[in-house]
Amino acid sequence: MKTLYTLIISALLTMLVSGQAKVSPGDTLNISIKGVPSEEQAQISGPYVVDGSGKLRLPYINGYISARGSTSSVARRIEAAYKSAKIYTTPTITIKSARETNLEAQKIQKFLSVAGQVARSGPIAYRPGLTLGEAVATASPNTFAALNRVELLRNGKLYKYDIRSARYKLLKVYANDQINVPQQNMFGK
Repeated sequence: MKTLYTLIISALLTMLVSGQAKVSPGDTLNISIKGVPSEEQAQISGPYVVDGSGKLRLPYINGYISARGSTSSVARRIEAAYKSAKIYTTPTITIKSARETNLEAQKIQKFLSVAGQVARSGPIAYRPGLTLGEAVATASPNTFAALNRVELLRNGKLYKYDIRSARYKLLKVYANDQINVPQQNMFGK
């Protein structure tokens, strides 16, 4: 029972702290300050590297500030340091670690586009493994779509595929690909 209680408490604490990066020695922290004169914001805001002992040195503060814990706890320590040194009365510090920024960049959604004889032309969310047939189907080709001449523009090069054939229907597509579904010609092709 004691183990179950410990697991539940641990899970709750993890949920409370999630979303905040844990700071480690060697991390680069992008620190910004508000609630101070704009000239001083420019002097203080910027990237800082946590030294090997887990400390930061900031402008106007004598000594070092401990950079251990979450980014929000480090931000509160910096605010307290500026207040206790009577440098600022209401500083507001925000911190993003470079690691956190890189993870956010990786999470940015990627798209490809489908145009032409489809009901929903425009961007389509890219996901790994998406095929040419799925991308066209997502855009809902209309009755005038020439599925035997689907155009794929990738890296400046134009390819034409007959997606009625399983071979081309299962062709992988990638972010930033441009797909055009042309109109059938007078022979219905």
